[in-house]
Amino acid sequence: MGYPSRFTKEPFCVGNQGYDGRDDARNGSGSAQIAFRKGDHGLSMGCQLRGAGTEIGVRSREVTERIALHLHRFAEYLTATYGHERLSSVVRRDVVGWRDVLVSSGLGPSTVNNHLASLSGFCGWVVVRAPDALSGGDPTSGVRTLALAPLEPRALTPAQVRSLKSVVDRLERFHARKGRRAAPGGERHRHSRPLRDRAIVHVLLSTGLRREELVTLDLDQVSPRDPSRLRETKRARLVAVAGKGGTTRTVFLSADARKAVADYVELERPGDADGPASALFLSAASIASRRPGGRLSPRAVNSILQRIGRWHDAEHSDPARWVSPLRPHDLRHTFAFALAETTGKDAYELERRLGHRSQRYIARYTNPPEDVAAAYVEAM
Repeated sequence: MGYPSRFTKEPFCVGNQGYDGRDDARNGSGSAQIAFRKGDHGLSMGCQLRGAGTEIGVRSREVTERIALHLHRFAEYLTATYGHERLSSVVRRDVVGWRDVLVSSGLGPSTVNNHLASLSGFCGWVVVRAPDALSGGDPTSGVRTLALAPLEPRALTPAQVRSLKSVVDRLERFHARKGRRAAPGGERHRHSRPLRDRAIVHVLLSTGLRREELVTLDLDQVSPRDPSRLRETKRARLVAVAGKGGTTRTVFLSADARKAVADYVELERPGDADGPASALFLSAASIASRRPGGRLSPRAVNSILQRIGRWHDAEHSDPARWVSPLRPHDLRHTFAFALAETTGKDAYELERRLGHRSQRYIARYTNPPEDVAAAYVEAM
């Protein structure tokens, strides 16, 4: 059973009320609300969707729309099965059937579980606000979620990290024009920014930042900001890094990262900063379509790392040394595993530096890569 990406059907009836799958006006905090309206009978109402201790009204618009999409898909399932969308007739068997349809449509276990969580939250809200609409109780109660496959670590090995650093320290050569266009002085491609790209790799390796956290960094978050002091100090930080869930944290820069950022800020970034550019990492000024202010995009970070990964692998004939496709999260996992080893898997420190509260993901970061695990067994 396929599902459209937009809402096209009539309201999802909740007793004599209806859910129309769209956002209501934003509330005072700027967060999106989910709108409910009357069906054929009863009064209309606009309210926030609450359930299982979660208040959707304080979620982002993106999250709210995703929950709305999940509920709309359940309404479609009811229509396809019974010819109506009345929640009052829903029983546990229907929720299980919907779960199985989601699985057969090709959705992954995690995505299916997210759908079930959205429906469970909605039914929990109905039980509290309109208990008569669910005379048989919450139909999602007791419905099992799908088992998730073990999360495998994607950390690079120490040997891969060494060879990767060797490549990024020589990026100027890789960016030089070749063939007929090559100039005697080793002229670079117009849009290439080797110092920036080197700084990005070293920052990701030494902080474990997410891609979005990296591109939202501003220059004034680097402490100290002066390039000379940044090279000399032994404790440089990125302060007030904005993470998921409205969290902020401070991360520290390694010696390699300090030097790389200082070189970029002093020697390369000024040429791309037009006016009071606040972003730390900027796109090349020669790119006509770059964002206002020049801030680097998340997609550009992906492209930079993929290109570096290909250059790295071209230097190694042993597939065990290859890193492609190199992704920002690979470097995050590499940092996390190294931090776990250094701190004795201190959960508090991992949460603090990674900005992650999920113990499942924290456990993923502390799992060694396969070759490291194999070495443990070999040494026994």
